[in-house]
Amino acid sequence: MTGSPLAAILRSVALRPRTPAELARELGSTPEALGGMLGTLHAGGYVQAAASGEGACACGPCSLKSLCRNAAQDVPPLHLLRLTPRGEAYLRRLGQLT
Repeated sequence: MTGSPLAAILRSVALRPRTPAELARELGSTPEALGGMLGTLHAGGYVQAAASGEGACACGPCSLKSLCRNAAQDVPPLHLLRLTPRGEAYLRRLGQLT
């Protein structure tokens, strides 16, 4: 895939919520190196924390509740990131999300 490093992060997070460590492994980087880019994406409203009851991650009626790492947690043990609607719209404009 081609594109910017920021778009590569968004594509990865679009597949499922990811931790910085998971992103680093997938993208061949380190969590420290990704820190600045993740901060930029978060500040721009492209990603957010994937926590129980936050945004579209509301565990009550969710059919994936049994698979979710955050379902029984008030504060997730891992810092998971997920796309926001703005992040999804950006990837759609690039033709990288259907």
